[in-house]
Amino acid sequence: QFSYANISPTRIMGVSGTLAAIGEYEKGVLDGYGLNKYIFVPSVYGESNFHFDKAGDGIFFESSKSNFYHKISAEIVAATKSTRAVIVFFRDRSKLNEFVGTATYRQLGRHKSLLTEDMRPREKDFVINKAATAGQITLSTAVFGRGTDFFCKDDSVEKNGGVHIIQVRSPMQLQILLK
Repeated sequence: QFSYANISPTRIMGVSGTLAAIGEYEKGVLDGYGLNKYIFVPSVYGESNFHFDKAGDGIFFESSKSNFYHKISAEIVAATKSTRAVIVFFRDRSKLNEFVGTATYRQLGRHKSLLTEDMRPREKDFVINKAATAGQITLSTAVFGRGTDFFCKDDSVEKNGGVHIIQVRSPMQLQILLK
């Protein structure tokens, strides 16, 4: 085990799962640091199972907050009944708290956890490590949607379609959507 910071490299290398979606602005920033050569290497994890829903499927617009919260809950229940884990990303803590304050949230059962920036590191690690377990519901702020490795070790989750991700807002960048 070693740290890249300690090896004094003559070349700076980095790893990103979203390099193909990098924008011109980001390329300019990287170029400012002398990073201007990109090599795409296949993932050590194999082919991605990621796929976009068919046109129109999976994208919902609701007419009221009540309907919105009911739809989120219905999606969570459907996925957990299929022996999947669910991670829901809210724009920020206030939006997450709004949902947590609803009756539909309280009806989701006991296997739910919150993941927010103000948690202690050990608490965050605990929630992240169990997030991809069958039946687990994790409600998180959007900041954890990038750079957090939710690793699934649960075969039943994998066999039933993987972790179900719900974004309660549209991502502004393609990199976020792909991640």
